[in-house]
Amino acid sequence: MSELCKGRTALVTGAGRGIGAAIAGRLAAEGATVAVNDIDQEAAERTAGEVGGLAVAANVADHDKASGVVDRVEKELGGLDILVNNAGIGYRGPLAEHTPKIWNRVLAVNLSAPFFLAQRAAPLLARNEGAVVNLCSVAMMGISGQVAYDVSKGGLATLTRSLAVELGRAGVRANAVCPGFIDTPMLEQAKDLVEIGARHVRTQPIRRLGTPEEVAAAVSWLASTEASYITGQCLFVDGGWVRS
Repeated sequence: MSELCKGRTALVTGAGRGIGAAIAGRLAAEGATVAVNDIDQEAAERTAGEVGGLAVAANVADHDKASGVVDRVEKELGGLDILVNNAGIGYRGPLAEHTPKIWNRVLAVNLSAPFFLAQRAAPLLARNEGAVVNLCSVAMMGISGQVAYDVSKGGLATLTRSLAVELGRAGVRANAVCPGFIDTPMLEQAKDLVEIGARHVRTQPIRRLGTPEEVAAAVSWLASTEASYITGQCLFVDGGWVRS
């Protein structure tokens, strides 16, 4: 494997398992020093051990804790060049069942946390032409029965474009990766979503689920200097779902 991210320091949120763990592994394989964040300390430590990185367990939906994560990365690793906002939660249920608590929690994790982290990390990223990569989703197009999740991912796409415009003059790029139906535990936990995914897989151009490693490859490329003239973009890693 190449070393596209050699000498860079990366923070990946929600990296205790699934896509986040795959991203942490890919960035480490590409030469980056990786800080692994997860709300689950044991999971964060496990992934950090696998990639030879730093475990930073915290709930990044909390503004102060999100800032504390970046503070610790700066103190222990000397700076930050790549921020990957991967942490996310879903909720499956009809509109009528979206209570204020559910709505606020989904938006806090999926949208507010990336904002808090980017806000705190921006001065560090500007030191060395850093990059932000946000994990959005094909759900930003709208999928029945998950309005809070869909809105959070649509908002994250807009946040990505806003960051690209505002931070570009400081040399910081911001892009998003939008996975389609990926074979992860999060997908398997929602039975009806599995069925929706199966229907789309039958009709999309590449007729299978994606893998966490395929998403990680896109993230590492956007984070690397090979994508140095790309910013404000949403890259769909979805087997052609949005085109089918």
